[in-house]
Amino acid sequence: MNVEIEMLKEFTPSQLILICGLPGTAYIGKLSVDYLIQQLKAELIGEVYSKYFPPYVVIKENGLVELLQNELYQFKDESGRTIVFFAGNSQAYSPEGQYEVAEAVLEWAINNGVQRVYSVAAYVTERPFESPNVYCTTTTLALLEEAKSHGAVFLDNGLIGGENGIIMGLAKRKKVEGTCLLAETHGYQAPTGDYVIDPRAAKAALKVLTSMLNLKIDMDPMEKQVVEMDEAIAKLVEMERRIRAEMTASGKKPAYIT
Repeated sequence: MNVEIEMLKEFTPSQLILICGLPGTAYIGKLSVDYLIQQLKAELIGEVYSKYFPPYVVIKENGLVELLQNELYQFKDESGRTIVFFAGNSQAYSPEGQYEVAEAVLEWAINNGVQRVYSVAAYVTERPFESPNVYCTTTTLALLEEAKSHGAVFLDNGLIGGENGIIMGLAKRKKVEGTCLLAETHGYQAPTGDYVIDPRAAKAALKVLTSMLNLKIDMDPMEKQVVEMDEAIAKLVEMERRIRAEMTASGKKPAYIT
């Protein structure tokens, strides 16, 4: 089993749109897609298994084990479109795995008549900002103009790591329309090295994405997360400032600060 897609529900899509948001820097893609799944009450229709996921199992509340997996959720809007969200708690562990998982899900979508693919990722910057920009890269020039008309900023260089980017490159190669939205983030990291989630960036990405998709969702719960995370990041920044000052005074430097 390299990649296996197990359908849990009968699937009869119309005007299929695929949206990818897997964990990455500041969890912007994951947070954005998980929020849409929650707000739209999207239905779980499939699970994606792969030997390329990290090598451990999850112990559930009932005491049983479960393999790591990604999920496919379905939402049908009033216009008759079928929107499928490609979500999960992990990306594949290796570059080969990331390609195989992204390609398997994209091929599944193509076989079901996908019309367009979207993905959400992070754009890490040191630029000071109050409101993060949302950058875009697309598979066609027409789509680039469309994304810009909804508030995205044209991006003319850089790299997108992981499946949120790979799926867009594969879409172009397979002649499927696609747009990747990259929200600005400072990419704060905890002392453990783990990225701190950035709901402000996710909110900015959602604003552009929902505009492009003509979706109406309640953003109030996300705004609450923004306020809470702003407070947490302020405390983290202050803690690191104090540590740097103390280490500078003693002539030492903690290993996790770069």
